Amino acid sequence: MTIVCAVDHSRDGGGMGLANEKIISQVEDLLQGRVVIPSIQRDFVWMRPDVRDLFDSLYRGYPVGALLLWKTGLTVPFKTAAVVQAAKSAHQPLYLLDGQQRLTSLAWVYRPESKADGRLIDLRFDVRTEEFVNPSAVQRKDLLLIPVSTLLQENVQFYQVLRKAGVSIDDPNFDSWIQRLQKVNNIRQHQIAVITYESDDYEEVAELFARLNKGGRRLSKGDLVYSAIAARWSDGLDTMDSFHQELQDSNFALNREAVLRLMSLLAGTGAHHIKLIGADVDEAALKEAWQATERALRFAIDFLKGECSIPRSEILSSPNVTIVPALLLHHRDGKLRPGETQLLRRWVYTAMAFSHYSLQVEGKLDAEARLIKSRAGEDLFAELIRRASGTRSLDSALHPRDLEQKYSTHPFFKLLYIAALRGTARDWATNIAISDQPMNSGAKIEFHHVFPRARVQGTYAKEEWNSLANLAFVTGQTNKMISSRLPEDYMSGIAPERLAEQWIPDDPELRSMDRFPDFLAARRRLLANVLNDLLGLPAYDGRTGHRDTEELPADEELLAEGPAAPTLVGDGVRELRTELGVEIHAVYEGRRITAYYDPSSRTVTIPSGPGRGEYETPSGAAVGMVHALNPHVNPNRNGWSFWTVTATGNLLQSIR
Repeated sequence: MTIVCAVDHSRDGGGMGLANEKIISQVEDLLQGRVVIPSIQRDFVWMRPDVRDLFDSLYRGYPVGALLLWKTGLTVPFKTAAVVQAAKSAHQPLYLLDGQQRLTSLAWVYRPESKADGRLIDLRFDVRTEEFVNPSAVQRKDLLLIPVSTLLQENVQFYQVLRKAGVSIDDPNFDSWIQRLQKVNNIRQHQIAVITYESDDYEEVAELFARLNKGGRRLSKGDLVYSAIAARWSDGLDTMDSFHQELQDSNFALNREAVLRLMSLLAGTGAHHIKLIGADVDEAALKEAWQATERALRFAIDFLKGECSIPRSEILSSPNVTIVPALLLHHRDGKLRPGETQLLRRWVYTAMAFSHYSLQVEGKLDAEARLIKSRAGEDLFAELIRRASGTRSLDSALHPRDLEQKYSTHPFFKLLYIAALRGTARDWATNIAISDQPMNSGAKIEFHHVFPRARVQGTYAKEEWNSLANLAFVTGQTNKMISSRLPEDYMSGIAPERLAEQWIPDDPELRSMDRFPDFLAARRRLLANVLNDLLGLPAYDGRTGHRDTEELPADEELLAEGPAAPTLVGDGVRELRTELGVEIHAVYEGRRITAYYDPSSRTVTIPSGPGRGEYETPSGAAVGMVHALNPHVNPNRNGWSFWTVTATGNLLQSIR
């Protein structure tokens, strides 16, 4: 008997059904086209050992998880499954959101001829050891390794299977082996939980998937919006994927969320891109908005590369920084008035420097889009720059103290890299201009501690030797040449103009170990004015007072000293990582909030609940959560000590 439990969802019209079904019936539904794979799903990725392990679990009665099906009245595009399916069902199919790997594996073994690429899965059952085997060429000759596909068929005659394998009815193992073969066949009857979720709300389905599929590929709202666009625009996915490949080839790959925000703004539905799937946005509107998006992004990327010296998208503090230049240049037909190039470049650097899009992305973009339509000239740029400056006053110079406790993960570091490229800084050993993407691997740019970590870490605090003021950009071969020598030793062999290009104080007295703090102070003064120049701010003159700001806590990264680029994610962290990231949590105001930390990008995603969203830093995520739960307090928090790694119980700073 099938027991169905209907659960009303808390939002518009959603309903959930939970049933226990025979697993073989779900396989048949897949083969008959009653269940299809939506285009948002990843491709089949399991290997043969994974298939073997699935059957072993089923044979032993272990739970193998649930299937998640989506029932909707929307026309959702689906992809070609890895199995040959029957002709399209006369009824609206169900969309398989979770369970593709399991159902496909079962179908391949149950109906070997259904494997779409024609390469059969040869899975055998060793009746002697009760083990499932992917046989070698030699093992295939063993008659007691029996094809599982044979044993899964309905009304199979087990005694005939054994006789064919050379086992007579008089064999003392005959009866027990019959029972084992029957147990394999009983996999057909295995009950699996099938969750059927009924909803025509894409955003709702994205949230459901994120919660139920924590071990697999996280389905973003951007994925769902792309799928919805393709449902109304037959060439949509191919067109969009082709452009994303073009961005990738030009070293300016952007995530779907940022691109869709721009598309939604150009379509007139606002930056909250889920509105693109509204009923009033038809195929013609989608095509027009996408064409405008491609055109606008080409304008913006040319501007960012050519005028801002940003060679690739990874240098940006956020992919959303591309949206304002794209909107502005789209509305201006790619043309700027005299003086506006410098003002737009200043806005880009300001938005990067002060992490403008770390919070409330859609709201900020909506406001900026309205400004671009309603204002012009210096008035427009003054307001854009004021907003991007955050809590700072528009023309407040950066003070050297603003660079204290700033590390390689801070946007200031990326801006200093841009300044080095704009100034055509040359390598200290080769005297050749540093290149962001050289052909020669030895010329790859690395971060070098001016005072090598190996020499100063025992004497000075990490906050000093790992700070921006102790980092320079050199090639790999130069890094090897310097090794762990102190500046007073190796700088004598470097041309003074090379050092000046990277803002190294020219006083030789500052290059000895005992003058390290003085070196940092002097270099911070130089770096502050490099940044002030980029940001169009007044120079720091030594008399300007420092004003404390409500800046987010700085996030820190430890760089390895050595000839190779640093390894950002160690083996210990990899062991903690799922496809969603490292699970972390925080308890605030009596609420426990779960999030996921990506060690490579240092981003944090809160999939649901207060502060839900993706943040560029752990501190940004902490601020978002605190602000959502208690908007009346100062939300600033140091994310590294705010979040706890769920698997270990240690603070997030333990794996940074």
